[in-house]
Amino acid sequence: MSLDEALEAVERLVRGGRRFLVTAHARPDGDALGSMLALGLGLEAAGKEIVLYNRDPAPSRLRFLRGADRVRTSPLKPPERFDGTFVLDCGDARLVGDGFPPPEVSGPIVVFDHHASARPFGDLVYRDPSAAAVSVLVARLLRRLGVPLDAAIGEAIWCSLTADTGWFRYASTDVEALDLARDCVAAGTSPWAFARRSEEEAPVARLRLLGLVLSTLELHGEPPRRVAVLRLDDKMLEAAGAAPELGEGFVSYARGLEGVEVGMLLTPTRHGVRVSLRSKGGLDVGAVAAQFDGGGHRPAAGCTIPGTVEEARDKLLAAIAAAPVG
Repeated sequence: MSLDEALEAVERLVRGGRRFLVTAHARPDGDALGSMLALGLGLEAAGKEIVLYNRDPAPSRLRFLRGADRVRTSPLKPPERFDGTFVLDCGDARLVGDGFPPPEVSGPIVVFDHHASARPFGDLVYRDPSAAAVSVLVARLLRRLGVPLDAAIGEAIWCSLTADTGWFRYASTDVEALDLARDCVAAGTSPWAFARRSEEEAPVARLRLLGLVLSTLELHGEPPRRVAVLRLDDKMLEAAGAAPELGEGFVSYARGLEGVEVGMLLTPTRHGVRVSLRSKGGLDVGAVAAQFDGGGHRPAAGCTIPGTVEEARDKLLAAIAAAPVG
């Protein structure tokens, strides 16, 4: 099925239905939450009844977004029933987390995704790896439904766009993304107001945590495969008085070093070592993560590896050393 055909099928499902569930991967980031809110608010503007759901609440720094306080975290069970469930920014069914509603509740599963590496699931998949963010896909659907952007939808789309384009710095930034950003501003989004609330009002605990994480810096290899490794563990969180979500984005400090191609953040959990990988584009970290049952994009990916932090680090360093560059 082509992209146009998939979008047409999604439009038919929406027009023929009344009640929809909108969700995204667990521990939602800016792209997941922003695209989720944009679609939910857009479907409401089209006259549909919606429920926003995620296993985890919205990140504290983004809870000012309109609709974020409506994200339900309690499980959905019969007799609740939806005419369809949208799963956004998720290339693997496992990433939605525990508590995802059973088929008799969810109805048909519609996946909106833009990850280059994915494990397809769902009854209807609209996946475009060329899209800068999932909100680009949402905006395409809203245009087909005749839903104009308003200030709330625009701000949610802006959140998604800035998250996955690095504030329009990454290679994924294209004309479609910039045109959509312009439309968001025209609809009432204030770039500075959003930046101030999401990026310029971090709690002191985040800075304390960053200091502890940066002190773990390790450098491995030589260009063009030089890797900077950071660690974040529960002892650091406790010492800084920080919630885990305050470590979001720390991996970019590793990638941002001169001569470094790949930044790596390792976080031990009860399920194994959670890995965040970022590259400057010369090396495909999505392909590296896929070797460990993870995935993502060429410049940004993740996975979870059983064992200790040292074991996970060494496995990843070996995979990066063998990965093609260019």
